[in-house]
Amino acid sequence: MKYIITIQLCLFCLFINAQELTLDQLTSFINQPLNTIHKNLEVKGWALKPELSAFNGNQLYQTYAFGKLATDETQALAWFRIHAFKDVVKQVYYQLPGLDAYEKLLKQLKSVSTLTQNGQSIEDKQIGTLYENKDYNFQTLVGGGSYTLMVTTK
Repeated sequence: MKYIITIQLCLFCLFINAQELTLDQLTSFINQPLNTIHKNLEVKGWALKPELSAFNGNQLYQTYAFGKLATDETQALAWFRIHAFKDVVKQVYYQLPGLDAYEKLLKQLKSVSTLTQNGQSIEDKQIGTLYENKDYNFQTLVGGGSYTLMVTTK
């Protein structure tokens, strides 16, 4: 009985933490082969949403959802979108599961980057903030209960 409870607790912790990607994980996805990232996300419980994914020439857009209700687009706990060129990831978007996860990621972001000049804008009732470091550009989009981070190479 003790082992069953331990295993259940471990699986619960894996499920809860799998949806929260760190900044290091997000930046590590850039310039990686698409199939590597796909496998990484799948193992963590993310589900590919083919109806929200597409090809456009050499570009591929893949969208993943996380959570028990991932089959219902409006009920996913978190979203992740990959933009790849010739099967190499060039840009990622991560819609975080909530304010706590966003604040944790924002703290990581501020420790490794700086706010760009004229780095804030308000569009469509969202506040966009641009950050950069020597390797990456970052953009946060916050509004209407949605918290998104975009990562791309310079």
